[in-house]
Amino acid sequence: MTWMPLLATLTGAVIAMGSTLLVEHRKTQRETAKEWRKTRQELYARFLAAHAQAGSDLRNIAAVPDLDASERYRQTRAAYTHCYASRHELELLAPRTVVVLAEECSRAVRMMRDAVSAGARLDSDQFEELTRRYLDLRLETRNAMRSDIWTGSD
Repeated sequence: MTWMPLLATLTGAVIAMGSTLLVEHRKTQRETAKEWRKTRQELYARFLAAHAQAGSDLRNIAAVPDLDASERYRQTRAAYTHCYASRHELELLAPRTVVVLAEECSRAVRMMRDAVSAGARLDSDQFEELTRRYLDLRLETRNAMRSDIWTGSD
């Protein structure tokens, strides 16, 4: 009979300790998920911004008709340079559903770069087609990124 209060106290302490650990574990999981979402959101924004800037720069280069071939080549290569880092980061951190679309989007910008480097003009059918393809892929990529951020898929 003298053991009952001690046993009840010990049982209560075990339950309280277990509850505290469970609450802390769930809090840590929520914080980790929140940090992971923020990391992806920043990465996705960098990727989209770099590719949008490259597309805009390529459009500006394509608008200059009398640009020397070597200068055109240099400018088109420079326009895409900022896309590499975010693309490689994305390959490491994003789920496959996002990576596949991002790779296609990036490929579309490289195709624009190559066409402009070879002399494609802003008003050419080729440049318009490549731009349309890039914009469609950018939209699909952005939608996949949004879906990933809000669902947290892996």
